[in-house]
Order: sequence, then structure tokens, then C-alpha cells
Amino acid sequence: MKLIFPMISIFMMFSYSNFLIIMSMSLMFLFLKFFSYQMIIFNKFMYMDLISFIMIILSIISVLLIILSSSSLKNSYILISSILIILILTFSSLNMFLFYLLFEMVLIPTLFLITKIGYQPERLQAGIYLMIYTILASLPLLLGILYFKNSPNFVLLFSKCDMTKSSLIFMLAFLVKMPMFFFHLWLPKAHVEAPVEGSMILAAVLLKLGGYGLIRFLPLLISKLIPLNMWIMSISMIGAAITSLNCIRQKDLKSLIAYSSVAHMGLVLSSIMSMNFIGLYGAVLMMIAHGLSSSALFLMVSMIYSKHHTRNIISFKGMWNSFPNITFWWFIFIASNISAPPSINLISEIFILMSIINFNMLTFIPFIVISFFTSAFSIYLFLNSIHNQPNSKICYSSFNKMYLTLMIHLIPIILLSLKLDMMLF
Repeated sequence: MKLIFPMISIFMMFSYSNFLIIMSMSLMFLFLKFFSYQMIIFNKFMYMDLISFIMIILSIISVLLIILSSSSLKNSYILISSILIILILTFSSLNMFLFYLLFEMVLIPTLFLITKIGYQPERLQAGIYLMIYTILASLPLLLGILYFKNSPNFVLLFSKCDMTKSSLIFMLAFLVKMPMFFFHLWLPKAHVEAPVEGSMILAAVLLKLGGYGLIRFLPLLISKLIPLNMWIMSISMIGAAITSLNCIRQKDLKSLIAYSSVAHMGLVLSSIMSMNFIGLYGAVLMMIAHGLSSSALFLMVSMIYSKHHTRNIISFKGMWNSFPNITFWWFIFIASNISAPPSINLISEIFILMSIINFNMLTFIPFIVISFFTSAFSIYLFLNSIHNQPNSKICYSSFNKMYLTLMIHLIPIILLSLKLDMMLF
């Protein structure tokens, strides 16, 4: 700790990007240093335990990496900063009504980020899909929170677990935000139409709001979810298999990665619905792993688009010859996306597999199907983009800060798998 602040001051004298790199590495050090302690902050309006701390650190690191990787932030820095502030307040709020307000408020800068800074004319349709799905699904949550007018914070929910009339009132907002299969149509449109900053923050943190809210409301819903959890797990796992199969026929790179996010969030939802500690632990690890690897994949798609001016997989085949610098990173993050060792993705899938098999042995079958189709479309993507005969000329190398950003994405994916006892909550 004594060496961090002199190092930061030294690197600030060199460049702004070097300062951002050291800030990201310092946050990772704090992430590794303090996760071994059961840190709980509690007062009238603020509640922070280990899960909240994980999400806040993930949000800060993601925004720092967005600032480091972006070539021009003059149009979006206000929106990115406001998203970060709202996310920190959301993850640390104790009052349920305040949590709902912040949960919905984060949609406003996200909508402006998609519709104002996006490039394609379909961005307005994507913004409408985003608002309609999330706002309509969140209105029942508001009614449910107003029902608990005498217990407005999460801690007092433990004493009123049997008062809910319908668990779907509280769950629907989080199922749409994750998103669950059948409620996922807004996500591919939002990812495809958003700029690189919007895609990275959406994949890294905003999808995790649904899982975080579901974990927070789980003590309230656990008595009413027992008849429904098998249905939710079945829909999530079958939907993850279908979206993984759908990834094989995708030609747009952004759309492919967005549909793979739906498959990963289906596994997270199934793990939470197993209602045991191993499943909850695996879901949190999967949210961390997906937030880092998916954000890096969207960054590499932006790098490829800046060189080839297309996202069609067929158009830039043979990248090992035309864009050799990206080949290594493309292989590393595709391997982490299919949970290859020694990434944290593999550890999270092992915990998720243990939890759902402990819940019901038959869930092993769709899990095998999901793993097979995920590996199939990832290998298909890598072979068709890196190999084959190239159609384009050799590209100039990207800025070094892009590769440094990818390295910072990779470091916690590898290091967190080496010391899992830090994140026991």
C-alpha cells in the first residue's frame, strides 16, 4: 500500500492514459486486498456488504477502461460519468424505494447514449425497445415496494418474508433487466445500435443490476419461489441453449456477442434459482467473469470495425494476415468466453453446475447442450475470422492503450481464479 500512491504520482507526470492504467491496477489491488475481510457498512441510507463492494469495484474498473479505450469522449463523458454515479448509489442503497428510483434512473443516460451517440438509424427503435421493456416490467416492482411501506429497507425484509402475495411482482423487473429468455429482445438491439462505450458499460455492469436486485430481494421471495423456481430454471436453460444455437447463424459480431450474453445470464439466473450458497457464489463469479470478458470482446469488435468498417464475419476473414496484433487477444477472450482454464469463467461454471445438479440431476442435460453450442459458435467465430483467405489489406496497428486495456481486462480474469476464498460472503 505504501508504494501505490508514489507510483500514481509518478505516472501522472507521463500521460493521462498511464494514470488511468495505474488507477485501474490500484483498484484491482484494493479488490484483492480487502476481499478477504467481511466488510459491512451500514447506516440509515447506505448498505454495503461484499456483494455491493464487488459490483461497485466492477463498475469503477469498467468505466476507467472505457475512458482508457475510447478515442473520443467529448460527446459521451457526461453520460458515462452519470451512469457510474447512479450505479454506485444503486449498489450501496439500503432504502427499497431509493433503490427503485436509482434502478430506473440509470435508463435515462443509457437511452441518451444509445439514441444520441449511436450510428445506425435503427437506434431510435432500440431505445424504444429498451424503455418499453424495462419500464413496464418495473411498475409492478414499485407497487410491491409501496406495499411494504412500514419496512422500507432490505434488512427488515427478513422479518416479513411471508407477506408477499405474488413473487412475480418483485421479480419481473429483474428478469427483464438480466435479461431472461422471452424478455431478451431489447438486448441485441441495444448492443448493436450503441457505441462502443455503451456496449461495454451495458455488458459489464448494467446487465448485473438484474442479478444484484434478485439477490437482494431473494429473502423476501424465497417462500413463494419454491413452486416457480423449476419453471424459471427450465426456461432459462432452454433459452440459453436456443440463444447459443442462434449465435451460430449470426453474421453481425455485435449481435453474436449480445446473444452469448443472454446465454450467460441464463446460467446466472438458473444458479440463483437453485437457492443454495454454491449457486449464489457461482452466480456472482459468473457476473464478474462475464462483465470483464464480454466488455473486452465488444472493445475488440470496435477495433476491428475501425479498421475494416464492417462487422460482418465473412468480410474480414484471414485476420491473422491483415490484422495480426488482434489475433492473440481474440483467441484469449474467446477462450475465456467458453470457460477455458485458468479463467474465472471456468470456476464460475463449475459452481453453477454443482448447484443445479444438486437441485435436480436432469439439469445436467441442458447444461451439456449449452456448453457444446457455446464452444461451437466460439470456435466457428475464431476460425472464420482469423483463418481462411484474407480479403483485405494489412491494417495499421492500433494504439498501444487498446492492448493495455485488454491486458487489464485479462488480469483479474486469471488472478481471481487463484484465490477464491477472498469472495466468500
